[in-house]
Amino acid sequence: MLGTDLFVDMFFVLSGLVLWLPAARSCVDGTTGRPGRVLLLRRMARLLPLYYAIVLVVWAATNPALPGHWQDLLLHLSFTQIYSDRYIFWTDGPAWSLAVEFHFYLLMALAVPLVNAAAARTPGRRGRIGVASALPALCAAIGAGYLLWATVLTEHDETAWSVWFAAPSRGVDFGLGMGLAVLIAAGVRLGPAARRMLGVAGLAGLGVLVMTRPFDVPAASEWWHPLYSLAVVTLLAGVVLHEGPWSRWFDWRPLAFVGTLGYGVYLIHEPVMRYAGHVGLLPDPRPGWFFVWTAVVVAVPSLALAWVSSRTLEPAGLRLLATMDRRGRPRDYYDHLAGRE
Repeated sequence: MLGTDLFVDMFFVLSGLVLWLPAARSCVDGTTGRPGRVLLLRRMARLLPLYYAIVLVVWAATNPALPGHWQDLLLHLSFTQIYSDRYIFWTDGPAWSLAVEFHFYLLMALAVPLVNAAAARTPGRRGRIGVASALPALCAAIGAGYLLWATVLTEHDETAWSVWFAAPSRGVDFGLGMGLAVLIAAGVRLGPAARRMLGVAGLAGLGVLVMTRPFDVPAASEWWHPLYSLAVVTLLAGVVLHEGPWSRWFDWRPLAFVGTLGYGVYLIHEPVMRYAGHVGLLPDPRPGWFFVWTAVVVAVPSLALAWVSSRTLEPAGLRLLATMDRRGRPRDYYDHLAGRE
């Protein structure tokens, strides 16, 4: 159970892969991709409605008398709670990862114009692959350098949350995910045997890392995050580095359904757990199988609320996004009437 935070590293790796893939493809092909602001707007349209709803509702419920902890609200609304040891996990603890995500979204949005300009000046395909690889390499290098500073060159208490959960601490995660995107864009493809070997190696690596992580040495334990991400990228490479067709189980409807609820469950489960504890539904912490009851009490309403969110709040941002074209310009709904009387 202590190793389940590897899925947060997986989340960051997947984000780096999905966000950088369109930019890497356009760079490698020498074409002009979407502007950086469109990349940022597309992600914000997907994430902001539910995020802001959770933050505002939970903050209002836990701060019934004004002004309340207005600093906490301001930090969460601006995705800067990761800079505060006090407020980083207030309101909604898992939201710290969305704050880290936002920093990398902003970085990528600012980098896209530079990458497009550099690609336009680079004649060869190999050179353009190097251009697309620059930001992934920079993210990974900064992440590794930051961990070196935090764990070896300086000393920090294990409760120095703003150090251990800062955006640079997950730079390797994003860098490796973006690097995998570059491999895809460069046309790297593997045969079935090689992909199976990568899949097995990635799963085995994750198992070994979970069992060997030194939780009793917090500083050393931080290095398991980039190791987790390396194992995750190895596993993902066995999935994405092929021409297809995709395995049929990727289209399995229950799997796709759970995927649509993942973001909602991640943000909603902690407020649900806090409320269930407040009304006395959760058992006191103790050894044994009592955690199963806790899991059921938290999971059922979390899944239900995530389903409602997936049908209401989350599509709302995408509908707003549809009011602009792929270049980020206001959509002309009457272009088909051009030239008519």
